[in-house]
Parts: sequence; C-alpha cells; structure tokens
Amino acid sequence: MTEKLFYEDPYICEAECEVEDIIKKDDKFEIILKSTPFYPEGGGQPSDTGFIDNIRVEYVHEENDMIYHVMGEKPSKSLVKCKVDFQRRVDHIQQHSGEHLMSAAFFKLYKVSNAGFHLGVDYVTIDIEMKDITEEMIRKVEIEANSYIFRNEIVKTYFLSKEEALKLPLRKEIKAEGTIRMVQMGESIDYSACCGTQVNRTGEVGIIKIIKWEKNKGMTRVYIKCGWRALKDYELKHEYVTDIARGFSVDDSGIIEKIKGQNETIEDLRKEVSNLYSKIASKEAEALIESSDTKFIIKEYNEEGFDFLDKLYEKLKDTESILILSSIKDKKLILAQNGSFDFQCGKLFKEKLKEFDGRGGGNAKRAQASFQDIASMQSFAEYLKSNL
Repeated sequence: MTEKLFYEDPYICEAECEVEDIIKKDDKFEIILKSTPFYPEGGGQPSDTGFIDNIRVEYVHEENDMIYHVMGEKPSKSLVKCKVDFQRRVDHIQQHSGEHLMSAAFFKLYKVSNAGFHLGVDYVTIDIEMKDITEEMIRKVEIEANSYIFRNEIVKTYFLSKEEALKLPLRKEIKAEGTIRMVQMGESIDYSACCGTQVNRTGEVGIIKIIKWEKNKGMTRVYIKCGWRALKDYELKHEYVTDIARGFSVDDSGIIEKIKGQNETIEDLRKEVSNLYSKIASKEAEALIESSDTKFIIKEYNEEGFDFLDKLYEKLKDTESILILSSIKDKKLILAQNGSFDFQCGKLFKEKLKEFDGRGGGNAKRAQASFQDIASMQSFAEYLKSNL
C-alpha cells in the first residue's frame, strides 16, 4: 500500500520518497514509491503531473492501493526527490472543492443531486438531476455556493466504515464499500464521500462562477469555473467588454443599448437592400426575357450574390424557359423551370452534381448547388446547357 502524503496535507507537492518497485510496460516505466505526494487519477479528478529526480511524471494511477507513476525514463536512485506541479494541484483542489460547494447549494435549495462530475482543462461540468432550470434558479444557486466560500468554514476529511458514514447527513448515496473517505465542509454545508484533494477552508476556493448550463440526457449540465480559473475568465471577458466599449465610444453600461441601436439600423438597412434587390431583379428579369431567343435563360453574375439570384428566380419562375443562374461571388447556381419541360431539377442534381464537386439538391422545378471552385460551377452550367 502506498502512503498518500496528499491526504496529510492537500498542498504538499515536494517530498523525498523511497522507490519500492519499477515495472517496465511497453515503452514506459511505472514507478511504485513507498509514499508519494502525487495524486492518482480518480473520483472525477485528473492525476497530478510533475517530476521525480527531474524525470517527468506523465500520469499517475492507482490499483489495489498501489500508486503507479508513469514515466518515459526510470530513476537511478532508490531515494528520489518528488516535485508535483503546484499550480495544477491548486487548480484541481479549487475546482473539486468548488464542485462540492455548488452541488451542496443545488441540494439545499432544490433538493436535487449531482449525477456526474467532470474536471476538465477549461471548466468543470456538473450533471444536476433536474431537467428544467431557470436563470433565476442559477442565480440563486451561484449566490448560495459563493456564500459558503465567504464564510470560510473548515473542511475536514476522515475515514469511516460505510455503516458509520451512512449515519451522517449525506448529500449523495454512497455506492463504495469498505472504508469510506468523507469530506465535511463546515458544520452543515456538505457531507460527501470523496477520494479527491480538497481545500482546508472553503475560502480557499476563491470564487465560483457558472459560465453556462444546458439540457443533457434529461438533466441539466452546469459549467463552472472556480478560483484562479474564474479570475482568468473574468480578466478575458473584461478585456472584451473594454474593447467593445472603446469601439462604440461608450461606458461599459452603454454597450447593450448601443448594440440594440445598431441591430435596429442593420435590420432597417437589410430591408432597404432587400427592396432594392427586388426592384433591380424585376428590371433584370424583363431584360433577360426580352434578350432571350431560345428556351434557355442563362446568366452568370460576378458581383451579385445568391440573395440576388433568389430574387431573380422569383421574377422568372413562371416563364416558359429553363433558368440557369449563377453567382461567381458565392460559387452557387440555380437550375429551375416552370414544369413544362420533361426533366426534374432535383433528380438531375442528385445524379450528376458530385461529378462536378458540387453539393446541393432540390425538387422537380428548382434545385440549387454550391461548388468548391468557379471552374467546376461553370463546367456544370455548360453541362446543363448541352444536355437539356
């Protein structure tokens, strides 16, 4: 059994330890120490990384109470110096303890449990056993969880038998057997079975921020950042807000109104452009009909995009002609007819479009496609003209 120094002190990251065994596995070495400051992966928490005698420890795992340190080289001494990545350890402590506090807040306010927890590189996710969570509920839970931090209560860890542990006011059912490691936050905040590293006092979590939430498999997945991660997230978003405010020449509080005003202006301009396109399309349609002396109306446009083609189609769709309209700008093409010709646009596209590196489809009277390059689109237009 490996002695777990990280249970004696969650912040211990350096120690001299004795090598008990070295196992070669594929191109790696798995080092077993009699005692270790390295936390192995488990309980939803990733393993520590760091160095043993200046050789990188890539991953740490536990099997049958033995902890294995996976390394690319093996140490040459029997007494080695262990150095855990301190910033990673503190980050994991803050995130894991923050998850306990957040889950405790959900349980206290809404009597719902945490069905799953994942400590990722960028954020922590908690799966809450509640399908519909409102913004107001999220706000209340966030305030409640942070109140536990500001109270700065003591966090205790201890080992009990399962029978003893079940007598405590547990937030979540204990599924493990044998000796149970309990994490008690304050006198009444939270009692949970957990094997992870935790803060000594709740204040060490710093702050908890919910960054988003979404429905997931009949539950709600809540994304949080704690401590230093939350600070970095705030710093980044503050930079965004400051840059936007500077660009609009307003204070932070004026950004929303400025954006609303700009959106209204954009919508008004969009309508004006749409109306203008319709007028231009009407005149263009008249000109195309007058100049056409075959059953085809074929036109390629350099500057006009697909929106213009769409409006032009609306003006021409009832004419007794085969329409082949294309946009160089968007690399898109429309094929259409009014139903008086013996072919189906969508079926033709389905049969031939892939040969010209195009993607699209449609129905009997109209089909549209986009292309990887202009030459492919033009080749397809020539094919249509030659074969219809």
